[in-house]
Amino acid sequence: MSKKIRDPYPITDIYLLEMNAVDAATVTVGDLCERLSNDFETGWGIGGPAKELVEEFKKKDASKYNSISFGTSADGGYSVYIGVDAKNRIRKIFADALFAEYAQHPKNTQRYLSHWWDKEDYNDQFFGKLKENRIKLFDLNTKSGLIAVGDFGGPLRSLLGVNNDTLDEDGDLNEIIKLDYFKKDGIFQNSSPIFSVKFSYGLINKPESSSFSSSVIHKELKPHQEPINYSYTELFSNQLDENCYPTKYIFEDYLENKDESEHYKRWETNLKIKENVKLSGEYISSRLPKAIQILKKQSKILFKENFKEGFEIRKKQFEDFIIGIIKDIEPQELDLSKLGNKSKKRDISNKKLEISTDLISAGVSELFDGYKLKNDIDFSLTKIILPMNKGSYPVYLHCYDQKDFEGEDEVNVKIVVEGIKGCYLNKSEKGKLIANKTFKESSYLRNVINAKLKYAEIDKIDLRDTKTLKEIEKLKDIEHLVLANMKYIKDWSPLSKLKKLKHLHLDGCIVDWHTATSFFKALYKLPKLEKLSTDVHTWLREPMGEFPKNIYPKKLKDFEVVVPKDLKDEKPSDEYIDHKGYAASDHDQYYMGRILQVHNFPNFEKIKSFEKLRYYNYFSVKHKEGNAINNLCSEYLDLSVLKNFNKLKDIWIYGYDFKKSSELKNTKFLKAAKRILKYKKVLINGISEKNLKSL
Repeated sequence: MSKKIRDPYPITDIYLLEMNAVDAATVTVGDLCERLSNDFETGWGIGGPAKELVEEFKKKDASKYNSISFGTSADGGYSVYIGVDAKNRIRKIFADALFAEYAQHPKNTQRYLSHWWDKEDYNDQFFGKLKENRIKLFDLNTKSGLIAVGDFGGPLRSLLGVNNDTLDEDGDLNEIIKLDYFKKDGIFQNSSPIFSVKFSYGLINKPESSSFSSSVIHKELKPHQEPINYSYTELFSNQLDENCYPTKYIFEDYLENKDESEHYKRWETNLKIKENVKLSGEYISSRLPKAIQILKKQSKILFKENFKEGFEIRKKQFEDFIIGIIKDIEPQELDLSKLGNKSKKRDISNKKLEISTDLISAGVSELFDGYKLKNDIDFSLTKIILPMNKGSYPVYLHCYDQKDFEGEDEVNVKIVVEGIKGCYLNKSEKGKLIANKTFKESSYLRNVINAKLKYAEIDKIDLRDTKTLKEIEKLKDIEHLVLANMKYIKDWSPLSKLKKLKHLHLDGCIVDWHTATSFFKALYKLPKLEKLSTDVHTWLREPMGEFPKNIYPKKLKDFEVVVPKDLKDEKPSDEYIDHKGYAASDHDQYYMGRILQVHNFPNFEKIKSFEKLRYYNYFSVKHKEGNAINNLCSEYLDLSVLKNFNKLKDIWIYGYDFKKSSELKNTKFLKAAKRILKYKKVLINGISEKNLKSL
């Protein structure tokens, strides 16, 4: 047996980040600013097992490249996953390259789950049983600190063009200035633009994708006047700070950021001109010299070796734009000869200064907040970009077989970028996934606290350190809390600090025998808790050993397991057609082993505040009427404690289908019901004591 390889960048969780919408049958991974200009163009045909792909790719030398364009079998929604460690540091990117699963988070998702099987399939098996299927391609050297996963040509395809064996496009920015100015030895550099904004002045019809325009109030245009249209395109780069943009300086008093509401389309900038502002030629003219110096500073960063020629081109574009505006709005007040132009008196017209971004060529405007690069980077179907430390990161193919629709082995390929530094998974104020360059508090959690919200959905990402629940102690005002993806938490005591909590729901959590004592102690100390609920995938077990007799909830009314419709509707095979119970195809009794029935709660007999008891009857090969029915009929279960439950009104046994109560004659269900009624007169599945005893 071969020795297992140690994972050089261990991770604890894998999360679905976003669906990569591909409409050109190619998945790309590379430095955003280099824009695939040193690209390993490759792919794999339809079908075939992993062994064939591995043999083929081990013959290829991709070491000289710095990005990959992997031709898939078809267009589709290719998932992008990320692997994080216990501190929510993003350490790995897993980009689907052949299998389009069209996976997306529900629209209003605020909690995220990680599954052990994803970690096993995408990562762990390649350091053990399938280590030969882990193929090293190259070391991705990101000089910009922005790695993008995208479609054919990458996120900047329309802005910066494509030049490969398939397509030759100049890119829209080439109309402003030659793209060669941003290249060295044919490779785009880290200073290449990633976003462009057009400033326009004149009698302009507002483009459909224009972000905003504001009129300069003057006289109406006279019929004999010639329309004028001056424009300048500002180039945005993550290498520039807010002091490197001449438009920001020269229009400083006229600019404002508009609210980044969700209704604004993704390609729009949030820069705008203030409402009904009146431009001053004197003001603009006085700021032009310094604006030119700022442009010079910008050009040194953007053009580097091509600075001299690039700056002269951009300087002329900027001066033509600004001087054109000045000549139009206040020619009678200014001596334009100082600017190399003759003063000319003319009628003043009604013009507009506007800022617009083009639907196709704007680039990735979402990376910017005004002129500032955002600290929080979010994700969309066409913009999957992760910020990280500049440096070199190894890129692999992980290849493994999965069954196709006909049961044949078909290769699944993940493009994997490893060893990422300086990138943290977090959540936005609205609970959406974001990435940060630095470790900081969850914006979602902070908003819940500041807004004193009564309801919140908290997962391991919000914890920041996934080994402790300390962060939830801040939720002083919470009344309904969903805890998601909490697994093997040793110390649940922070939960007991939530003194106003009335309803706790567990989603995809694991509370095993070893951690259950801590969980139930904290739960039972909640003074206002009325309901506990879980999803069907939560593992909730009873404590091992002795549990303190004097700890129990004083107001707990209900415990519910939320069973999804697909499990309720499952039908047993012909062999077990007469068997009852949820999850009818589950012959391994997977769900029965995870879910705690209510009578197994520690100190159950003391919880006299229960108003409803719910039992969940899962399919069992051994027990025809289901596991819960068998338990309720067992003499080992002491139901006499129900006598003291003065507030108990009804009991429901879910997963036992019948249409009429008469169908219950001579069943174990009826036997269980009569055992209950012996100690407590309650409705059982909505049926009265009288009707049940008459059967």
